[in-house]
This record gives sequence, structure tokens and C-alpha cells, in this order.
Amino acid sequence: MQVKEMLAKVKTAVTVNPMVAREAMLGCFVSIHGETLKRGAHLMGKDITDEDAERFARVTMQGLMGKSWDAPTAQDLKDVKVRLDQKMNFSQAPQDLQDMHDQVCSMIVTKVR
Repeated sequence: MQVKEMLAKVKTAVTVNPMVAREAMLGCFVSIHGETLKRGAHLMGKDITDEDAERFARVTMQGLMGKSWDAPTAQDLKDVKVRLDQKMNFSQAPQDLQDMHDQVCSMIVTKVR
């Protein structure tokens, strides 16, 4: 999955361009929410792949970002993180998972140049 590769790249980079940061943040969401999406789909009688989960997360994030999708700022990424967390009901996740997700997303935003 490309977005998970971008997430790994950002973790080791000093700075990244906004597009790489956007893909890395998407990777964080896919990593955190992908299994939940797959389990939910399975409960509804449909099995989805990792690629389906990534596609769903991408479409959702793109819709929330609107015109800033193609040229996001650090603030755009901060804002979409909050909205995606709300949309995916992330406040119900275990606290340690929320904390790790917040730390990774914050790290991504601080590296945007």
C-alpha cells in the first residue's frame, strides 16, 4: 500500500512536502481505521481488501479537504485529522490507540515544509 510506505518515509524524514504529508496522514488513518472498516464490512456481509479500505479512506479524506486536497497546508492537515477522527468515531477507540494516532499525525504536520 502506497500510503503506508509514505507514512514510513515521513517517520524518517526531516521535512516533507505537503503532498507526501497528506499521503502519510492518509496512511496513518488506513493503519488505524482499516481493520475496523474491514470488520464492519464483514458484519454487513461484504469482505473488503486493504485496497478497498484505503480507497474508502482516500475518498472520505478528499471529500473533507475539498479544494485543499491538491495543495494542503499544515493547517489543512490538522483540520482534516480532527474531522476524520469525528467522522470515524475515533473517540470510542482505546486511549492508547488515540494517543499514538495523535502523536503520529502531529509529527507528520510538524514536518511539512
